[in-house]
Amino acid sequence: MGGSTATEGAGTVANGVPGRIVVGLWRCAVLTALTCLPVLVAGPVAWAGGSLAYSWSAGMTAALPLRALAVGGETLLVLLWTGVALWTVHPFTSRPLAGAARRRAARWLGLELAVAYRRTRPVVRMATGFWWDGHEYHRSEREARRRAAVHARYHDPQLHWDGVWLLGAAVTVLPAAALPLLALLLGALLTAAHPGYGLLLVAAGAAAAPFGWRALGPVGRRLLGPVASTRLGWRVAELEAIRADLTQTQAAELERIERGLHDGAQARLVALGMSMGAAEHLVDRDPAAAKRLLAEARSASAGALDELRALVRGINPPVLVERGLVDAVRALALDAPVEAEVVSRVPARPERPVEAALYFAVAELLTNAAKHARATRVLVELHYEGRTLTATVSDDGVGGAAASPGSGLSGLERRAAAFGGRLDVDSPVGGPTRITVAVPCELS
Repeated sequence: MGGSTATEGAGTVANGVPGRIVVGLWRCAVLTALTCLPVLVAGPVAWAGGSLAYSWSAGMTAALPLRALAVGGETLLVLLWTGVALWTVHPFTSRPLAGAARRRAARWLGLELAVAYRRTRPVVRMATGFWWDGHEYHRSEREARRRAAVHARYHDPQLHWDGVWLLGAAVTVLPAAALPLLALLLGALLTAAHPGYGLLLVAAGAAAAPFGWRALGPVGRRLLGPVASTRLGWRVAELEAIRADLTQTQAAELERIERGLHDGAQARLVALGMSMGAAEHLVDRDPAAAKRLLAEARSASAGALDELRALVRGINPPVLVERGLVDAVRALALDAPVEAEVVSRVPARPERPVEAALYFAVAELLTNAAKHARATRVLVELHYEGRTLTATVSDDGVGGAAASPGSGLSGLERRAAAFGGRLDVDSPVGGPTRITVAVPCELS
């Protein structure tokens, strides 16, 4: 929480410590309501089961072996009844409660936890007159639809994972969120009879309120996301998208190289051959004209060589190969159209593919700063920490940059994702802009 906190529901902004306490109490109350269901169900069921089991064993002999066996049977019966009760209610309550917790996690903590539930299969009428729900046959359409809905509900792995969230939250999030509320309630009740203890409990509850609800963060990251099998499927889809994007990028790069050779160096070399052929025919009849053609050919060869060198630098810059990423970025800064400063905290060279990816990302960001942001000064920071190599480009331009589909920043984001990295854009309208490319890697 910052100095300014948005209170949910009222739509107002509360500043300072009192505002944080009020917002913290509200969020603790919301989380308590969302996570207390297992306790509300298990408590009465366990009490009823325990009472019944005790009455069943009350008349048994007090002999120690039989008494121990009776106590074990009571405990097992209570646990069995409690489990059946939780299993019965969870398919109807887990999804809405977990969905509400996800919305709070997204609103309060910025956690975007997308999940996918299994849909109810459509029923089909067979030629025999029976209805098929995807698993078994039924005599009526109504029964087939009901059984299809039940099967989807009780066999959905995401729904079962939501049930795990409810149980996990009941022993982690619920105590952390409920303790500040209980402290305030008990403190208010004790204030009249014992003012010292009451005020102490009120102060403890108020101090814990801004922090109690934050247990939602670590627990939600583990239990509110998609079930493991769904995550694996999404990861496969993501890798397939990255592979397709890399294929398109490779094809575009080959096309660029071919176009550069065809329109540049190849044209100059063809003109060079024609000039030398003409000079060969004129060398005996008009030596002066032949010399002029040879001079033009020499100039054309120099231009072709410059274009080939530029093309090679665009494919694999020699300074990057020979000196590494830091010196290559410094060379980029020297040639940049704006004043650029490079600060490096990279102790050694990273892997070659990562070097190339970050080099071309910095090159594109420097170009964008001069061309689109109209910046006058750029700062490039290279940093390595936690097995992650980071390049941050900051400028004083007009801002408003975004990784929208089809933009250059979107392409950078996809290329970073190919290495398991990420692109973070912080560019409010009016500037300044700060763009970070982070790629996990090992240093040599």
